[in-house]
Amino acid sequence: MQIISYIVTTGAQLLCSMQSKEFAQIPKNTREPTDKEMRRGLPEWFRVVEVSRDYGGKIDKYYFSINGQKFRSIEEVKRWRENLQFECYEYASDEAPCF
Repeated sequence: MQIISYIVTTGAQLLCSMQSKEFAQIPKNTREPTDKEMRRGLPEWFRVVEVSRDYGGKIDKYYFSINGQKFRSIEEVKRWRENLQFECYEYASDEAPCF
């Protein structure tokens, strides 16, 4: 599963890098989504960052698209995907995602 996710992510980044729009920087301490997060609607090519709060011992999760766009919840990601406008117009809809 990790190999497939890596291939999809790398291929999508390569295709999207052909566009003139610059990508935002994705933090280095990211991880792949868990199966539970993907079942809730998070795409496998997203990256997750867990940040511990200084008080209360809680952990906040942030979700990053392959172009570095930051989301605070999976529900926010799902709303964004519903209204998604692809930037890679020349690629077929069944090819790697570019957004």
